[in-house]
Amino acid sequence: MTGTQTRKLTTILCADVCGYSRLMSKDEEGTLARLKTARSSFSKFIEDHEGRVINMAGDAIIADFSSVVQAVQCAITVQTFFKSENEKSNQPDPLIFRIGLNLGDVLIEGSDIFGDGVNVAARLESLAPAGGVSISGTVYDHVKNRFSGQFTFTGNQIVKNISDAVPVYSLSLLDESVVAAQNKNAEDPGPQKEEMDAETKRIYKEVRRKAGFYRRAVATGGLIFFLFLINILTSPSYFWFIWPAMPLTFILAMDAMRVFGKGHFDKEWEERQIEAHKKRRKKT
Repeated sequence: MTGTQTRKLTTILCADVCGYSRLMSKDEEGTLARLKTARSSFSKFIEDHEGRVINMAGDAIIADFSSVVQAVQCAITVQTFFKSENEKSNQPDPLIFRIGLNLGDVLIEGSDIFGDGVNVAARLESLAPAGGVSISGTVYDHVKNRFSGQFTFTGNQIVKNISDAVPVYSLSLLDESVVAAQNKNAEDPGPQKEEMDAETKRIYKEVRRKAGFYRRAVATGGLIFFLFLINILTSPSYFWFIWPAMPLTFILAMDAMRVFGKGHFDKEWEERQIEAHKKRRKKT
C-alpha cells in the first residue's frame, strides 16, 4: 500500500437519474440543462449536511458523510426537494433520482474512494424506488431511532459481486400513481413489449434452426468422408461408399429445404397463412 492510500469508515451516498438514457434520447440539450441544475442543488444539500461530493460522472452522484444521520437526512431532504420542484414544474418527463446509502469501510486514494462499501451503496441505489431512498442494515442500525417508521424492511438482498446478503430498508416519497407513470415512461419506446418478445423469439428460433442444420451438415460430411477413407483403404477398386452417401446427402438436402426453403411444406408458411386468415376474419 502506498503512502497516499488510507482507509476510513464512512457513509456513502450513490444516486442517479431514473431512465436517464431515455430522457437523453428524447431531448439531449434540455435533459443536460436540467441535470446541471439538479446537480447544483444536490451538491448544495450535500455540503449543507457536512458531506463531500466524490464524483459526478454522467447522471451519477457519489458522496460521503462522516455522520450517518446527516447522510440519511440529506437523502430525504434531496428527494423531498425534487419532488416539490417536479410538482411545481409539471414537467412531463421530470428528473427523478434514486438514492442508495451504505455505511462501510473504504479505501481512499487522492479524492476518490473505493471498496465494497461503495459497491454496496451503488447496488442499493439500483434497488431504491423512483424518488426514494434505500439504506443498508448498517445504516438503519444507526438511524432507526431518528427516523422511526419511515423506512420499510424489504428483505435480505443478494447484490452483484457481494458474497453476503445485504439487509435493505426502503423509503418511498412519491405517490404510487407517479411511480407507476415513471415506470411506464421508463420503458423503451417503440413496439409493444409483447410484440418485441415475439419477434425476439422468432429470431432466436430461426438462428437455432440454421445453427442446427450447419451442425448436421458438418456431421454428415464427416461421416461421408470417414466412409470414403475406409473405402479407399479396404477396396479402392470399388467405390461402395457412394451407396450410403447418397441417402445421407438426400436427407441433408431435404433438411436444407426445410430450414431455408419458403415452400408450402415450410412450417413458418403455415403459421403465416394462419395469421393471414385471422386478420381477414377480423376485418369481416
